[in-house]
Amino acid sequence: MYRRRRRMREMRGVSGLGLLVLWGWVMLAGAAPAPVPALAAEGAVVATEIRQRLAAGRHPALRWGNFSDVAKALAQLYDPATPAPLWYRDGKPTDQARLLVQSLAGADDLGLNAVDYDADLLAQWLVGPALQAGEPPAVADFDVALSVAATRYVSNVYLGRINPRTVGFGLNVEPKRLDVPKRVRELTQSPHPEQVLASLEPRFPMYRPLKEGLLRYRQLAREVPRLRFGFPAKFTPGMSHKDVPALRKLLVALGDLRDVDPALAASELYDPALAEAVRRYQVRHGLGSDAIIGRNTLARLSTPIADRLKQIQLGLERLRWLPDVRGHYLIVNIPSFKLYGARTGEGPGSYDIEMNVVVGEAIDGRSTPVFHSDMTMVTFRPYWNVPEGIAAKELVPAILRNPKYLARNDMEIVSSFAPQAKPQAVSQAVLDQVAAGAYKIRQKPGTKNALGPIKFSFPNNNNVYLHGTPSQSLFSRDRRDFSHGCIRVQEPARLAEWVLADNGDWPLVRIEETMQGEATRTINLRKPIPVYILYSTVMADPDGAISFFEDIYGHDRTLQVLLARGFPYPR
Repeated sequence: MYRRRRRMREMRGVSGLGLLVLWGWVMLAGAAPAPVPALAAEGAVVATEIRQRLAAGRHPALRWGNFSDVAKALAQLYDPATPAPLWYRDGKPTDQARLLVQSLAGADDLGLNAVDYDADLLAQWLVGPALQAGEPPAVADFDVALSVAATRYVSNVYLGRINPRTVGFGLNVEPKRLDVPKRVRELTQSPHPEQVLASLEPRFPMYRPLKEGLLRYRQLAREVPRLRFGFPAKFTPGMSHKDVPALRKLLVALGDLRDVDPALAASELYDPALAEAVRRYQVRHGLGSDAIIGRNTLARLSTPIADRLKQIQLGLERLRWLPDVRGHYLIVNIPSFKLYGARTGEGPGSYDIEMNVVVGEAIDGRSTPVFHSDMTMVTFRPYWNVPEGIAAKELVPAILRNPKYLARNDMEIVSSFAPQAKPQAVSQAVLDQVAAGAYKIRQKPGTKNALGPIKFSFPNNNNVYLHGTPSQSLFSRDRRDFSHGCIRVQEPARLAEWVLADNGDWPLVRIEETMQGEATRTINLRKPIPVYILYSTVMADPDGAISFFEDIYGHDRTLQVLLARGFPYPR
């Protein structure tokens, strides 16, 4: 009986003339043939097993067995009446199944976690005796498990695991929506499923060097021990210390120090070559490049490589949230306090304008939000229409303390922000109206105006925009979170020249004259410019240099907690 069943399993998938020839061989061999309907019966048993697992909504063998997050996709992948295996044909796992399991095992290389997709378990099942023997429960277990993993992986590679809106980011992934079941079916049929998966990865330049940096930092995390330096509070070039050789070794490993003179490898002198390497390191970490190892530089040098590895993983996750960033765009990355722009770029890492910015303070109600919109206008000599919350909570108390506050700051109280609105005389009743939000406070154009001489607008629900500022000293600081949420740019005239390049005759000289003029003037852009306000504590240049920044708003911690919860992730 056992031999007969084994022959029947070997016959599975054979049809037509081949089946007749094989059937005749069985007859000549003298074995009593099982009826052909047994093949259909066995298939019906497998279908029943698959249907039961899909109906349960859980797979107890998986790390994250609740697969409610992909239930709808699985319903489209399998025939609800007679669900046939997707990854098991002709009595064995398909080639696509084997290749896909290999891809899942490499999920760590993309900043994902192979254990989340049960890569090791699936690899064991592939060669296990139950699946090799074609036992229906084993076939169903394997097939549903691999479909769950494939569906999650396809979505995660393309869109990320977490929906950015669940962490308060105003990034909309809906336009990027993918027909996940269609792509999974493609995986079941393609001779190269790994190529199908590769096509889903982000394409803009920053992704590739960041992914390569992940591999490099994973190796460094294994090889470079955590170092604790005992340098004095202000360690400067020319000084000596016993920890200098360890510092030199670390910067060699990180790529900041190259071509080390063997004679100096063990030297305790903070020599010029090492000082130059420290400068490169400081630039990569958003610090002043003075080569002085003070408190902030020392803190960065003492950060474990494993922590940097986590930052890269979170950075890759966030890149998957972005729409296709191509062509003309502006990007502000909050943790790096930088603006980047390109006219013919393909995403972060490819830009032709860059400058320092000041962003919102790291306190509730003042942090700069994460979102994207299109810049549509530039306003010269703008009024600053004070947000209602600032007017009520900050300015009204200031006016009560000092009746001359409005005049001293070129401000006025108006019934609305309309240009023709008449200023109101200050009284307790009027201030009560301001506190209630009925009256407004605005600052007139001029040297005291908080927006400086120019404002760059892009419609959004956060009342956030780019603008100049009279407080230029803040741009020289390493950490630049000082605003109420809007973004101050260091070189507004140069940004205006770049933004207005498609609007005709706007050379830098004319821009500066208009900024210094008397009249308020708004220019509508002929071509709206996409603006992306991002939050990434890691960035990568096309040449592979990885930069790390502080998690000033704590968004990294929030994302790590959510990712640690596992599937099903909030969507």
